[in-house]
Amino acid sequence: MKKMEIAFIALVVVLLISVFAWQYLFNIYEVEYDISTKQLFADRTSTLVIKATPVNSLGWRAPFRDAETEFQIIEGNSLVEVLTNDFKNGLFVIKAGFETGKVVIRVKSKYSLFPSTFEIEVLPNLT
Repeated sequence: MKKMEIAFIALVVVLLISVFAWQYLFNIYEVEYDISTKQLFADRTSTLVIKATPVNSLGWRAPFRDAETEFQIIEGNSLVEVLTNDFKNGLFVIKAGFETGKVVIRVKSKYSLFPSTFEIEVLPNLT
């Protein structure tokens, strides 16, 4: 074989591997939300973390990609304090106050069709 034919075949193989990697490894097909707890306690130390994880078509975390996610408190804004609201990395951290009730958080990712809603109960501190 000539060097030109080997170079052409190598280019085609690299191109096919690149297209496969983009479509199945790096492309985001869905966003999963990891929530640390569904309950907070009204003691000003209880925290909740919601982390958005981009998932590829193989079900793994999409490498080198971030799940840009918007977090919005719909109900119970006075019950919690927002510590971190990171749109680019998809991270949301809140801390409970001294009042009890229900907090509703709407989560909308750039890669999701519909928003997700989380309901968190702020329970009284019995200790």
